[in-house]
Amino acid sequence: MPRPSPKNQPVKSARVERTRVAPPTLPRVGSTTWRVLLILLAGLFIYAPVFHGGWLWDDDQEVTNNVVLSDPAALPQIWTGAVGADYFPLKTTVQWLYFRLVERDPTSWHLLNIALHLLNALLVWKVLERLRVPGAWLGGLLFCIHPIMVESVAWVSELKNTLSLPFLLLSFLAWVNFDEKKRESDYYWALGLFLASILCKTSVVMFPFVLLLFCWWKRGRIAWSEILRSAPFFLISLGMGLATVYFQFGRAIGAETIPVGGAISRLATGGVAILFYLYKCVLPFGLIPIYPRWEVDPPPWQMFLAWPVLVAAFIGLWSKRSTWGRHVLFGLGFFLITVLPVLGFVTMSYMRITWVADHFLYLPILGLIGLAAGAAGTLYEKADQHAERTLRWLGLALFAVLVFQSHRYAGVFANEYEMWTYTLKRNSDAWQAHSRLGKVLLDRKEYDQAFHHISESVRLRPDLAETHNNLGALLERKGDTKAALAQLRLAVRLAPTIPIYKVNLGTMLLKGGEYREGEAIYDELLKLEPDNPTFLCNQGVAFHFQGRPEEAIARFRQALEIDPNLKDAKENLALALKKKEDEGTKGDPDGGEEAPKTVGSDGG
Repeated sequence: MPRPSPKNQPVKSARVERTRVAPPTLPRVGSTTWRVLLILLAGLFIYAPVFHGGWLWDDDQEVTNNVVLSDPAALPQIWTGAVGADYFPLKTTVQWLYFRLVERDPTSWHLLNIALHLLNALLVWKVLERLRVPGAWLGGLLFCIHPIMVESVAWVSELKNTLSLPFLLLSFLAWVNFDEKKRESDYYWALGLFLASILCKTSVVMFPFVLLLFCWWKRGRIAWSEILRSAPFFLISLGMGLATVYFQFGRAIGAETIPVGGAISRLATGGVAILFYLYKCVLPFGLIPIYPRWEVDPPPWQMFLAWPVLVAAFIGLWSKRSTWGRHVLFGLGFFLITVLPVLGFVTMSYMRITWVADHFLYLPILGLIGLAAGAAGTLYEKADQHAERTLRWLGLALFAVLVFQSHRYAGVFANEYEMWTYTLKRNSDAWQAHSRLGKVLLDRKEYDQAFHHISESVRLRPDLAETHNNLGALLERKGDTKAALAQLRLAVRLAPTIPIYKVNLGTMLLKGGEYREGEAIYDELLKLEPDNPTFLCNQGVAFHFQGRPEEAIARFRQALEIDPNLKDAKENLALALKKKEDEGTKGDPDGGEEAPKTVGSDGG
């Protein structure tokens, strides 16, 4: 039987392979460039409301009224710890150098903070990429746009956050390089950069534990050699940690009582704070500069439930440590380790205001961002074409929500009036918001509203020097010098180690004609800062009105030797010299002619 002709054979249909069509992509360099641009442009859009923002909160102590920054010879004082409520010498040195360039221009200071934040976002991307985390770029983008960052970036005083982080991230990169390549130079770079970071802000004090956690994450164990290599990092942390405690209790807190309760109260506060911070990182809505303060003395029993929840979560993750649990333990471990110093176990001056704050999360949130980026990247890699499209749209929606939420919240920090009005609508018992808003209204000469808010701050915290100091300033503006002096004297009694209250009292004493007591106040201040031109000038005023012209002239000249541009000292010296020349021809030494002025006589 003849074989069938091929053309008579049944034709088989060709098998169609269903291949996945990759979405069009730009070349590698172009892709990286566009990703960098997206981070930068998103950040600039978010913080546009504060480009020309005003000074906020304690920016006066940090910059505008910080005599250390205006003193050209202050570097030795900065590094010896002779000045300031904290010991962050590298941060203060950067401020001192920047002050030489821009002085008190708020826009320049805001732009510095924003630029550092954008740099940090790019470094976060680099670190996650170095750790081979899927979606590393998403981590950098999320760090840039997350609303919890707004407080640290929009508030100039938090330069210590934005400045300490790049050093820390570079230190970690150097440690990873050393871990993989064993080059000694990388180890010393890691150590030196960590020292630079902690000299900007000691909240990075837990970094040595992070290094050991990284070793465990990578190999499932911590070798003795790794513990030994981390020892110098621990020594730096110990030294700077002790210095911080010394400065906190010796200067920042001083004699003030911080109502934190005992060990049981602190335990309750710490557990709730962890859950609160986790919640705000995941759902960053309802953010405010000052959160309501929880009642913790004694704490309700419900507050202790946070700890069983955390322990149960740890046990569950530990049981999965051989697979995905290890990555989650690394991310959450980073968060918990770095947030530990601000949970209330060690008393901090900020706890006089509230228990929790967004700016405490600038470093800890990195652990959660790494987890989020890794999870999103892994999910995207495993998705089919339809799921990829869905994930891209979800990602775009999340990006838009976070960017516009952050942009809106940044507008709250445009000026103090906006910030404190916003805060009090959401936390009417925030005593410092009342106090600061009262001062803003006082400067705007809206005395009735100012009196309401400052009186509220005194009612809420009658034990604080700050509230009585502001009430004294208000009473002085209303012309009641006697009542103002009583409030300022009370402020000094409540906080005898904080110079600003003595400065305000000294100025008010001179205005009220209490020259001998004013002289004594400036004597005390000059023992603390013997080269402060403001103190010298004001003591010269006290000498002048006590009929001691030679001593007054000497003080004015001393002030001008230190600060030749001090306007009041120049005018006072000219008046004192003229007074001396005319002394023999005028009967009343204090009558009629123009009188010397105290520096800061227009402020409260």
